Amino acid sequence: MTKQINVLTTTDLHGFIANDKPQPALALQGLKDKYPNSLLMDSGDFFVGNPLTTYFCDQYEVSPLVNYANRVGFDVMVPGNHDFDHGITYLKKQVKNLAAAYVCCNVFSEQNELIFPPYAIKEVAGIKIGVIGLLTSRMSMISDFDVTSGVIVKDALPELQKQVAALRDKVDLVLVGYHGGIERDLATHNEINYATGEDETFKLVSQTPGIDGFSCGHQHRVNQGKIKQTLVVQGGYQGNYYGHLTFSFDDQDKLVSRDEEIIKTSTLRAQSGDFYPEEDYQAWLQEKLDLSHLTEFLQEKFARRHLGIFINLKGQSRKEVIDSFTIPYGVRIYHLTQSEYQAFTKQDWAIKVEDYPAGARDFTVLTNSYEIPEYRLTDQFVDNIFDEYSYYLKQHA
Repeated sequence: MTKQINVLTTTDLHGFIANDKPQPALALQGLKDKYPNSLLMDSGDFFVGNPLTTYFCDQYEVSPLVNYANRVGFDVMVPGNHDFDHGITYLKKQVKNLAAAYVCCNVFSEQNELIFPPYAIKEVAGIKIGVIGLLTSRMSMISDFDVTSGVIVKDALPELQKQVAALRDKVDLVLVGYHGGIERDLATHNEINYATGEDETFKLVSQTPGIDGFSCGHQHRVNQGKIKQTLVVQGGYQGNYYGHLTFSFDDQDKLVSRDEEIIKTSTLRAQSGDFYPEEDYQAWLQEKLDLSHLTEFLQEKFARRHLGIFINLKGQSRKEVIDSFTIPYGVRIYHLTQSEYQAFTKQDWAIKVEDYPAGARDFTVLTNSYEIPEYRLTDQFVDNIFDEYSYYLKQHA
């Protein structure tokens, strides 16, 4: 008689547990009840990612997301790059209150000490399961310096190989939760991303023998497949999908089969949330945001020589500021000719900073406006301006 172990995976929930509308992540409450002999793991970007999570950070010592995670019943969780957005002290405080093990093998302090345990060992139906946490190697490229101050993120591959080697003989299954994406098509193995080091699933798995299951994320994409004998799943965004890895063992606890699938969370029973007072959150959104340091923040964040800043705002409340920065690209940088620049600056701007040398004939502008020809676009940013500015205000209060 075979015994089946069910490994359930999520990633990039980004705190979407709002009370006022159906949220896929809320349906994860009770997920483990659907699967016997199960282990539930999350691959990062859990605590940060929308205005509600900024409210949690602003108003709560311990985020209501901790209560949510404990109620869902996560067994193991891994940090994502955005989980550091309010600083390492804030993240550690949340982790301290989690029932889940929080693991990562390549995040170190400046004293070269692991900040979190590299892995956790869990036993499910007599089967020992080792789960290793791993963060994208390129935190320095995608996070601001002050956010990661005091944190060193080492190259993922050698740290992963070290931990798999240490764990393999201690457990029946080795799993990895990786907050990074996939750089090659899982079926053809053709490259689909530039090799920036930010997304390395194929490289990590193909160069690290001994991994049974690998859950990744970061790109907000949905994927499943195998790399050699390793099952790989990537579970989307906001909890709209979850991964399901199955491992079957015989009477001698020998692994005899394995399989993977991605499942829509909408197939689960919809559930409501009661993790925070909705009226208080709505009142917080209507409060005026201190905008006196916004120019200073943008200048520091986008440190470029001779950069003009042109921002239109729908108002001064938090909600109006949030609505002023379009998702996914809150701000963009354009390079304009003199005539284009003169036409562009005729608009009325809430924030207008012109920083150019005398006699300039071309102009670089940072703006949240889309009313510029796309052929002048030189850079665009998915950064959450509201969230980062709110953290900036707290740090400079």
